Amino acid sequence: MNDIKERIAELVGMLPMMLGVLLEGYALETPVKLNLSEIKTLIFLHKNEGNPMTDYSKKVGLTRGSFTTVADRLEKKGLIERTPVSADRRINALLLTPEGKRVARQIDDHFNRHIAGKMACLDNRDLIKLKNALETINATMEKLQLKK
Repeated sequence: MNDIKERIAELVGMLPMMLGVLLEGYALETPVKLNLSEIKTLIFLHKNEGNPMTDYSKKVGLTRGSFTTVADRLEKKGLIERTPVSADRRINALLLTPEGKRVARQIDDHFNRHIAGKMACLDNRDLIKLKNALETINATMEKLQLKK
């Protein structure tokens, strides 16, 4: 059992390298200058809009304070807005503005085309194996987050 856990640890350590390979050559121009945390936040909001801010900070991989800073910057850029979700004024949901939706769609479309281009060298069998592996990683990540 320890051998399996050690191998998992080794493979997890390789995930950032895989992301690096996939993102190599990725360049995106948007009407508004965005850093990586802002891009990740916009994409996540694009797919999961309307949840409380604390949900997003966990999913995007930022501390609550760092995520608040990112949200503040995106709000100043006119890409998101906060809206109260309860009587507690401290709890806000994040929504994309019309411009935020346009920019998020642009980023998402460009990213998907980039990744599809990277996958062009794989045959169908490899693509299916990779898809299944990534689905397993995603399901495992969700189980691990629920344990917190």
